[in-house]
Amino acid sequence: MTPKTVRENIISIQGHITGVKKDIDSIKNNHLKHLHDDDKNYVDYENMLLDKTLSPYMFNNNLMNTWLKKMQPLVSLMFDQFNVTKNFRNYMVDKYHYKQR
Repeated sequence: MTPKTVRENIISIQGHITGVKKDIDSIKNNHLKHLHDDDKNYVDYENMLLDKTLSPYMFNNNLMNTWLKKMQPLVSLMFDQFNVTKNFRNYMVDKYHYKQR
């Protein structure tokens, strides 16, 4: 619904400003206070994702081994981005969870 009068427009803008203030407070309280927390309980999949998921036979060829090692950071980046997207659509996960990078 679009506002038709100046009064409705002002009320709409005030509602948007209130929503933005709540979002900023949520970011300050949930994300920024945990910005420098250490996360010791993580899996280092960036260096071993392809090693653990692909057949060891693929790594016997030197050319394939070199190519797979170069693809490892790209695959882990794609994995990270997919997890953020998946968590954003999941209504049970806090959107400003400090361990979600």
